[in-house]
Amino acid sequence: MATVTNRQGVVNLVAGQAISVSGDLLLLTAASIVVFDRTDSATAVSLLLAIAALPTVVLGPLAGTLADWFPRRRILVVTDLSSAVACGVALLLSRALSVEAAAFVSIAVVSALSAFYRPAAQALLPVLVSEEGLGRANSAIRLASSLAAIAGPAAAAFLTSRGGLELVLLVDAASFVVSAGLALLIQNVPPAAVSTRRNAFRDAWAGLDYARKSRNIRLITTAVGVVLLAGTVVNAGTLPLVVRTLDLPDNRYGALLAIEGAGALALAAFMLTVGPGKRLLVTGSFALLGTGATTILLGGAPTFGVAAAALLLQGASVVAFQVAFASYLQHEAEDAYRGRVMSLVGMVASLAQLAGFAVAGPLIDAIGTRAAFLCAGIAVCAVAVPVVSLAFVSARTAREATAA
Repeated sequence: MATVTNRQGVVNLVAGQAISVSGDLLLLTAASIVVFDRTDSATAVSLLLAIAALPTVVLGPLAGTLADWFPRRRILVVTDLSSAVACGVALLLSRALSVEAAAFVSIAVVSALSAFYRPAAQALLPVLVSEEGLGRANSAIRLASSLAAIAGPAAAAFLTSRGGLELVLLVDAASFVVSAGLALLIQNVPPAAVSTRRNAFRDAWAGLDYARKSRNIRLITTAVGVVLLAGTVVNAGTLPLVVRTLDLPDNRYGALLAIEGAGALALAAFMLTVGPGKRLLVTGSFALLGTGATTILLGGAPTFGVAAAALLLQGASVVAFQVAFASYLQHEAEDAYRGRVMSLVGMVASLAQLAGFAVAGPLIDAIGTRAAFLCAGIAVCAVAVPVVSLAFVSARTAREATAA
């Protein structure tokens, strides 16, 4: 790991990721709008969203392996430029075939390329920044991604109303070119650890085996999966909670989402300023407990004010959890395996979300919103127990090593 922060490289990487995420969400939102307008089918939109989520699951092991085989900066440049080309091809398809075909093709290709972009970017970051600065760098990425999550959909609604999907594809292609240029400008990258190359499938399996043998990586990855699984219950259940349980107008649902986003942005900005602390596992453990506790509080909320407070705290807890554990895993994993470890985490998160959205609705309908939130919160608190134990054991070991 670099002992001196490559500040310009970190700035370029953070800005490039923000633009890339904005481009992904811009395209996904616009494609969803266009497909629903043309087909009047919620099933078609669901299929589109599934196509966007599947590449991380299917291509994750291969993407992580390539991130450990080849220069990671080169992967960022190639995937961004390829995404720009894909948007151009989709633009031609919209004129030759149909806008719906262009929407599905562009989402499929850009999502597949994003599956290769993410682990390469996550594995590159610890090479550019010192160990002490890794938490703040991840906080900057989280803050930028949160802003992108607001800007992307908002821009999609505006651009789609002005020029349809064709205008969105043009703007998106330009955004990917800019992101590629930022990655290309990252200089003075220390050489990565050499990863022995055999074949992609064997090396992908070696990465999974490496993560399996590390108790620490295994525990954190499991915790990520459980939180994302529980998060789908919160996502699917917040609107029924507002309308059915609290008997409030549905516009309060949008207010709650905005409040949750404000909590996430505020905590990301705070962590960018002061950092997540030296004890990443301790920070992540308390954030994990906070996520579970706020889920339980949200489910039992008697009023809108309590629900708003719960989601404000939950938005902050989730960001703290993401920053602390991403930084911890990047530090814990050997550089030769880091791309595969970060890809595995993304794959587990995507699998958890897919499974969660499949069961969240039926679970809420079967046992009610409050009971479903209670189950989700208890599950998160339960998975936090071994992580908290690991955090305090690690902190004691570090103190003893310092005293010696």
